Amino acid sequence: MTGTGLELILNAAEGALQILLTQDEQLLAAQEWHRPERATEILAPALADMLRRLDVPLSALRRIACVRGPGSFTGIRLVLATAAALRRVHGARLAGLDYLQCLATSAVMARGMLWGGQVHVLTHARRNLVHYQPFMAFGPIIPAYATAPVRLLAPQEALDAVLAAVGDRAAHEPPQSHAGLPLVCGSALARHPVFAPLDERKDLDALPRLITPSTDALRLLARHGDYFPEDVEPLYVRPCDAVENLPELSRRQGLDSAATLAELERLLHLPPRSEC
Repeated sequence: MTGTGLELILNAAEGALQILLTQDEQLLAAQEWHRPERATEILAPALADMLRRLDVPLSALRRIACVRGPGSFTGIRLVLATAAALRRVHGARLAGLDYLQCLATSAVMARGMLWGGQVHVLTHARRNLVHYQPFMAFGPIIPAYATAPVRLLAPQEALDAVLAAVGDRAAHEPPQSHAGLPLVCGSALARHPVFAPLDERKDLDALPRLITPSTDALRLLARHGDYFPEDVEPLYVRPCDAVENLPELSRRQGLDSAATLAELERLLHLPPRSEC
């Protein structure tokens, strides 16, 4: 059986910068930095130091798994740009991992949830908005499966969606089910007070401290990733603040707002010059 070779896993979608290196699925090194404001200046030196200590050249990396979002625009761009640069120089194949699936899989592995278990992931998007996505467990050694697309919702809307799903499951689940209580996790639980009552409910298992994917979950998802010799596209769900504010910023600069938006749209769809 052919091994995966040297595989790099990168995540900076939310509060932590995670850098993992595996060799044929065995963990060689892992670093986790909780300095999101400094992730841009930390990633390259930290990666270089990790490889130097292991006596591994960048050219030896065969696969790079990158968490593509949703989450911090800056963190997502940092990871994807770094992976894209390494692909161009050294020919590694890239795979995109979905951040909410990483958290759902972490919850399943932490609780040893069996097939059919329900997982709800809620992460902070920005003021008065959260990312919400439901998942189903297939056991603790298989990635959690998304049962619906990620949605951008107000906190109360997200809470209502979770409680409706939990109530529907309770109404239809056999009394002898071994799937366990529905799991709820993600940074939104601590950031938005509306979710506080979840801690007191007996019909679900809230994990408010699970706000960063586990090393084991990232490794599992990277192992099952689809790798291609092309860049990974980011997964942005919430609108970009800079784009939303562009018309007003344009007017303040004495520019035509419509023309500015049209130029942005043109630039966003230009092919990369380095590949022309």
